[in-house]
Amino acid sequence: MADNTQQYYKHLSVPQFALLLATGALSVYVPILVTAIWLFIIVSAVYSVIIKDSRWMWYGLAASPIMEVWARMSRAPFLPHEIGKYYLILLLVLLFVQHVRYGSARAMYYTGGYILLALAPSTLVGLGTFDFEGWVLNVFGILLLALMLVFSARERWSIEKYCRVIQFGIMPVIPVLVYLTIKTPDFDKIDFTLSSNFKTSGAFGSNQVSTILGVGMIFTMLLMVLRRPLFSLRWLNFLLMAALLYRGFLTFSRGGILTTLVCLIVAIVPAAFTSLRSFLRFTVLLSLVIGFGLVIFVKVNEMTNNQLLLRYKGETIGTLTGSKQRSLNTITSGRTQIASTDIDMFRDHPVFGVGPGMSKDLRPSYGFAAIASHTEYTRLLSEHGIGGLIVVTLLFTFPIWWLRRQKYMVWRVAIASIFLFALLTSLHSAMRTNTTIVCYVLAAIPVYVLQKRKKLVNQ
Repeated sequence: MADNTQQYYKHLSVPQFALLLATGALSVYVPILVTAIWLFIIVSAVYSVIIKDSRWMWYGLAASPIMEVWARMSRAPFLPHEIGKYYLILLLVLLFVQHVRYGSARAMYYTGGYILLALAPSTLVGLGTFDFEGWVLNVFGILLLALMLVFSARERWSIEKYCRVIQFGIMPVIPVLVYLTIKTPDFDKIDFTLSSNFKTSGAFGSNQVSTILGVGMIFTMLLMVLRRPLFSLRWLNFLLMAALLYRGFLTFSRGGILTTLVCLIVAIVPAAFTSLRSFLRFTVLLSLVIGFGLVIFVKVNEMTNNQLLLRYKGETIGTLTGSKQRSLNTITSGRTQIASTDIDMFRDHPVFGVGPGMSKDLRPSYGFAAIASHTEYTRLLSEHGIGGLIVVTLLFTFPIWWLRRQKYMVWRVAIASIFLFALLTSLHSAMRTNTTIVCYVLAAIPVYVLQKRKKLVNQ
């Protein structure tokens, strides 16, 4: 939908920041508060249709990855485990109503429709073995991504609206930081080992926690690159990123943090070569990021008695004692072997695959435990066959095509980092959360810059 009103970006105010801190602390003892926040997000999205202003739908979309994991961490009552995906279903209905009632712009791409067409044969064949839980966990993610792309292709946003949406995406990570800090016991009481740490992750899955901390870092850096930082005081933005990285290292989950660090570099380095002024600015920015990162890593490594360094080297108790050899499979915590069985299934069922959501149940017959796929791309191959291969190709080629259409280097690298974060996240955690969906869609939004003569220029 066209952006009919000019949006002006505003920094996070002191009262807003204080409210976020207080909410995080209170949610530790009153988890139903997280439920109430989700209810507010849902009601706001519905209200957006009534007032003919879609902003609050997109605010909720950007915030949903962190809100989803926060709900799981806090065990917020009355919320389904896959609340993030169910919220996207609601958004699709609301966006459909919005576009039907008020019209929409011409689609700038048709990638979402192509993905749906590619998945249609295997999905229809798989209806005979339909399992609701299995489909929600495995199939809904890629279907929701495709449907959201259908609507995002018809959006037209100003850069101010885009940055405002990203700001709302960051906000929940502040109370999550407070939640993690309060929930974590004294470090002297934590036995740090060479595996993901449950106690430093808010008594929840460290992979998902590190991923949403990465979302916070990527979004914070994105606003800095676009000269619309979350906080007006620049050092506060670096302090937030440092706190997120510190907590991320403590989870001992490598996927989310390594993905984030790679994407931060992508967001900074190419933009440095647009001009001499940009080179100086982004060189300083990159130096600060690297410097902060190294200091924090060394500090956490000391706290954990060198276990963090060994963890990132891919060592396990088995490799240290000599009972196992370090390999790509041990470094990836078994993900390589899981992906290998997916590929074997694709070879045996190349046309329609083994069926949506069925790879987990069939994995024991391929010599591995009944574990769901951790890599979305091999899951698409095993469960959707040739259609899945087409979807994987589209997922990787569309960002290249879309980035080539963007005119400004700074904007190009900014959304490139979000695309990359979405794609790499699905490489190590499939679509366990809606993070990949949200980041991919946000990177695909058609955005314009309002120049001095008030002429909208497509970025």
